[in-house]
Amino acid sequence: MSREFIREDYLKLEIKLNPVLPAREVAIAWLSELEFEVFESTDWGLIAHTPLLNVNQEQLDEVKQRLVFLVDEITWDQTTVETENWNAKWEEEYEAVNVEGRALVRAPFHTPPAQGLDVVIKPNMSFGTGHHETTWMMLKALLSMSVDGAKVLDMGCGTGVLAIAAKKLGASSVLAIDIEEGAVENTVENASLNFILPGEEFIVDCGISSLLTNKYTTLNDIILANINRNVLVEDMGAYVQVLSPEGLIAFSGFFTGDVPLMTEHIESHGLEVVKVLEREGWACIVCGKTQA
Repeated sequence: MSREFIREDYLKLEIKLNPVLPAREVAIAWLSELEFEVFESTDWGLIAHTPLLNVNQEQLDEVKQRLVFLVDEITWDQTTVETENWNAKWEEEYEAVNVEGRALVRAPFHTPPAQGLDVVIKPNMSFGTGHHETTWMMLKALLSMSVDGAKVLDMGCGTGVLAIAAKKLGASSVLAIDIEEGAVENTVENASLNFILPGEEFIVDCGISSLLTNKYTTLNDIILANINRNVLVEDMGAYVQVLSPEGLIAFSGFFTGDVPLMTEHIESHGLEVVKVLEREGWACIVCGKTQA
């Protein structure tokens, strides 16, 4: 479902940080809670945007003060971007995501790749674009798995990048779940751009992990969960319950510093770590059930 453009001004926030990591990723997490919608990571920090009507200056100042304690230096610059067709402007600057030449996540107006996996995603400020480091790592992890003929579960599907990729890699069935109705609509829309229609082999639903215990109890060969550390820890038991004996889970959405904690919880649920990927301060853990 496409969204009508609403004319409104945007706040542009440029934050220069020294050192950049992990402060940049922490800043993104905190600003996300304040309804910032677009983030651009840079070598010196980040650029973030949000509709001006969403801005609570007191809360914004609090984020700035909290960041001061994480870095040696910080430069904070706020400007107003005058009313314009923001999505049109954004699409103009949108770049495709290349995963080591093996997969390309692109907008409909980009040229298809000559080879490798081609995933078409319509740029959407609210539900992401596949540009985040965690999505890149999850795609890399997925490309190393035996997807052809597998049953795949994508928890926190967002724009549907991973679910669509799995289906195009030959998954026999894909179940994509997100807590946001808008994300569900966006996943369905993006699936159609990739000539994938909802049905028994590609199900998109709105909800949380309880769906896995009361509605979708079929075992999965591959589970993809790119959410955040707290949700992953809380729902890990539900994921394990619907994982086949030889299946694999890829977790992401947490910082590299969270790997020891995640590993502890993974092992406590009878799983063992297969490999860990790291990129720009973020991590991805691939694991499977411990074999007797």
